[in-house]
Amino acid sequence: MRVDPILREAARGRRCLFVAGLPGTGKSLIVRRIAEIVREGGRPVGLLRWDVARLAFDTPALLARYPEVEGVTHAAIRVAAGRWARDAVRRWSEAGADGALLVGETPLVGERFASLARRADDAVEPLLASDATLFLVPVPTAAVRARIESARERDASAPVGARDVASAAPRLVSWHWHDLVAVAQRLGIASALPSGYDPDLYAATFRRVLARRHARVVEIDEIVDAAGVVRAAVDESEIVPTSGDVAAATRSVEGMPPDEVDRAAAEWYRT
Repeated sequence: MRVDPILREAARGRRCLFVAGLPGTGKSLIVRRIAEIVREGGRPVGLLRWDVARLAFDTPALLARYPEVEGVTHAAIRVAAGRWARDAVRRWSEAGADGALLVGETPLVGERFASLARRADDAVEPLLASDATLFLVPVPTAAVRARIESARERDASAPVGARDVASAAPRLVSWHWHDLVAVAQRLGIASALPSGYDPDLYAATFRRVLARRHARVVEIDEIVDAAGVVRAAVDESEIVPTSGDVAAATRSVEGMPPDEVDRAAAEWYRT
């Protein structure tokens, strides 16, 4: 399947195009490819990426209170980043140029920007719920996923910069898959444990999670080529929290009972 025509069609007429799914499914490549395609057409692009935005929360003070455990971002930071993300989308939309497209990398799993898929009574909900916003869920075949995982293992062994370090480690990719299987069982999608990666189970689970949003599953049977993307040009369009944004989002979460924060992160799929 040629992916480019699908991405071009998905971007046409949209204001927001979010790429959702587990680590190890090619989201980063697809986000960069969408940005490349849209820029070629002369449209302005904004980028909103979990792995990039959450780095702003990795301050010594916050990590002292909310430390990572075995490479997993603390639940309080995940929830805070999600609260920031909804407001960031609102601000971008209100200030955005005509014809601009916001392209997001939104894993959702574990409350990583899952707030964007969740209904809420706020100013950005009409945009997120409309057909001007589309969630794409890339679902790689087993063969493509194996190749992506191999590439991730190579990158993890020799990371280049903070972004590579921030990407989910290979062992966390496996952990997230098992978490998704558990979610599928809770939702009544899976009655038995799969022996390994199951594209159909994966697609069905994310369709359920995104039931309140316009969403499309895209089968990926080839590695998406985004080698032509210039990293510096992409960085110029990045939407990241300011120190004030981080402080405000963190304060809002610190007003919640700790067990409520943990439950929000664990029940990310309840949208």
